[in-house]
This record gives sequence, C-alpha cells and structure tokens, in this order.
Amino acid sequence: MTTYQLKKTKARNNEGSIFKKTLKDGSIVHIVEISLGKKANGKRRRTQKTFKTLAEAKQGRVQMLKAQQEGRLTQVRNDTVYTYGLWWAREVKPQHIRQTTAADYEDRLRRYVFPFLGSIRMVDLKTEHIIAWMNELKRSGKSANTINGARRVLTGMCKYAARTSVIPFNPVLATDSMQRQVGEKSQVREPWNQDEMNQVLRAVVGDSKLDCFLHLMMHTGMRPGEVLGLRWKDIDEAGLFLSVTGTLKQARRITPSGQGVVRMERNEPKTLASRRPITISPELNQALERQKMYESLARITAEKNWVESGYVITTQVGTPVSLSNLRKAYIKFLSAQSIRYIRLHDIRHAVATLSLGLGIPIEQVSQVLGHTRIETTKSIYAQHVPKFTENFALVLSASLPSASQSFASMQNNLLPNLSVGNKSEKEDL
Repeated sequence: MTTYQLKKTKARNNEGSIFKKTLKDGSIVHIVEISLGKKANGKRRRTQKTFKTLAEAKQGRVQMLKAQQEGRLTQVRNDTVYTYGLWWAREVKPQHIRQTTAADYEDRLRRYVFPFLGSIRMVDLKTEHIIAWMNELKRSGKSANTINGARRVLTGMCKYAARTSVIPFNPVLATDSMQRQVGEKSQVREPWNQDEMNQVLRAVVGDSKLDCFLHLMMHTGMRPGEVLGLRWKDIDEAGLFLSVTGTLKQARRITPSGQGVVRMERNEPKTLASRRPITISPELNQALERQKMYESLARITAEKNWVESGYVITTQVGTPVSLSNLRKAYIKFLSAQSIRYIRLHDIRHAVATLSLGLGIPIEQVSQVLGHTRIETTKSIYAQHVPKFTENFALVLSASLPSASQSFASMQNNLLPNLSVGNKSEKEDL
C-alpha cells in the first residue's frame, strides 16, 4: 500500500497553502492549494498545482493568486477533450438546440477533433494545439469548409468550458479560420441554368419517385428536408398555397458505444423565417395532382401494408422517404437522362439564381427561400446575377454629361490656343 506524507506550510488568509508531499520513491514535491470559494451546496472549491521545489511552489503560488484575482484561475479537472466533448454534446447542447443538430456536433467531434486532440486534458489545451490540429487536417486533405465546421464546434465547446470555469479562457478564439485556397475543390456545384431546369422538369414527369419532389424543389426553392417534411394538411384546400411547417431528415444518434443509429425524425423549421407560406403555381398544382394519383396506385398495391403517414412524398407503402434513398434515385435519373449532376441542395441555388436573373426582387426571393436576413440572400447569390451590375454604368452615365458634349467643349477650348500657337511659329520662321 502506498503512503504519502503531507506537511502543510502556514499561510495567511486567502494566500493559499503549500503542502510538502513525500512520494513512494522518497522524492519530495510541493503542492500549492488555492481556495476558489464555495459551491452551491456550501462545500469549498479548491485547485492545486504540483512543483518540484519549495522556491518554485512559492513563485507558482504568486502566479496562481494573480490569476485568481484576474478571474483566470479554475478548478483543476482531469476531463480530456474526449470525455468533456461527449458530455457537452450529449448533456448540454440538447437543452438548447435540436437533438439532430447535437448529434451532428458529436459526429464532427468524433470524426475530426477526437483523433487529434481527444487525449489532451481540457486544462492543458493550448492555442498551439488548435493550430497544429487545423494544419494536420489540411495536410490530410480536408477542405477549408470541413475544417472550419469542426473548428466552430470546438469553439462552442471551449466557450462553454470557459464560461463554467473548467478552463481559464477559450484557446480557439486566438486562432483564425482556415482560408479556402484558390482552386480548392468544393462540394457545391454550379447551379443549373434555365435550359437545364426545363430539361429536368420535362423528363421527370411520370417518375413516381421524383416527379412531385423535383417540381416542389424547383417551383418553390424549398430545402430538401422541407419538401420531405411537407404534409397534405400543409396545403390549403383550394390548392393556392402551401405552408412550410417542419423538416424531415435522417437523425443520426450516437449510442454510448459510439455506434451511429439512423432514423427518420421531423423537426421544427430551421429558423422562424423558415416557417413560411409559398404560392402554388398551376404547374406545381398539376404535379401535386399527379402525386395523388401515384399515391392511390401505391395504396392499392400495398393493400394492408400501407401506412397512412400524411406526408406528400412517401415510399411505396406510405412511409416517409429518407433523403439518402431519394438521392440514389435522383442520381440514377440524371445519369439516364444525361443531365449534369448537381447536389439536391444545389437545386435551391439554381432556383434562387434563376429568380434573381429574371428580375424578381431580392426581397421576395429572400422571403420565399426562408432566409432570416436579406443580407444572407445577397451574400450567397448576388454574384450570380449579372443584371445587378450590367445596367449600372448606363444608368449612371445618363445623368452625367455626355461624351460628345465633353469632347465638343474640349475642342472649343483647344482650337483658339492651337491657332495662336501656329501663328507664333510662323513668325519665328
């Protein structure tokens, strides 16, 4: 059995204490203990730090007391980035965000943070660790978007740790986000132009899996999850408009063993602005009528296996459609029709770009897309709309003096001087 001898050096009130400790190998260390006040239950909170010599301990006590006065001294805990990250993602975040989003945070921590930083204690996590981690991700081929996404999650985790005195400050805040390099590959594809969109809509009519889905996407600009979450009761009886009231997506839950379990889950819209009405065009109304026909045929075929889920887009037995299965059908459809591939979410970009290009006011486009701020719409899509800039010079120039008037004025000013100059030259000759 291991025994230690502790000897306490007297200190004044609120100046901390120094303990002399004899280890089992006979060596002696000195431990500085500083009081951090009391917990909610009345018990005292303390933090300790070990030094080799008494002189180092005395110097360390001064530094710890200074940190205490500045509010930077925290209670030493042995939480690693791994253990604390799991606790934060599972216990803290679900109280403030959707469960699916919290699960996504944990997934990012497991994939990009824990393999590099997981074994480091939270109190030992430094800015240089963050910089080295980001550079390592970059060398391993991760994109700037992937790195910055993981960095945002780590920032939130460390922000909470600093706010609750687990660490003295957030070390991620002293780093910069990763800048995207010129020529770096991106998952985002160039949106379809009007001809490509027309080609898709003509070819998809009659495809029971994709007909209504793609018409909803391309006539409303809805997010894929919003389309899958659309229910028949979200469409008014007259068929004039639909209401976005929620999203349907695959929720990836992480079990205690770290295994991912996927299931369909309906959530509230992404933001308050995402809960919005959208007008149904005659063409979209026809697609919805065709969907009712597809559903009736599927119900007859499925017989007793049919499930009345209430969703507009369903499987052959009436259950909600997962985005991953629909994506497979979508890729197969594009290949069969020799249509350029873009991601499902890129269809939303195509709708926005085409709408702005046709002259629809950006305020209306922003509202239909469900953006909280118009600045979001401008920052994402304005560069794709040449009409924003092509008339600028013409309109501005129309209010300024014309080029012909300016040239005529210049001639009137120069000709007399030229005449005088020629006369003087002749006299010199």
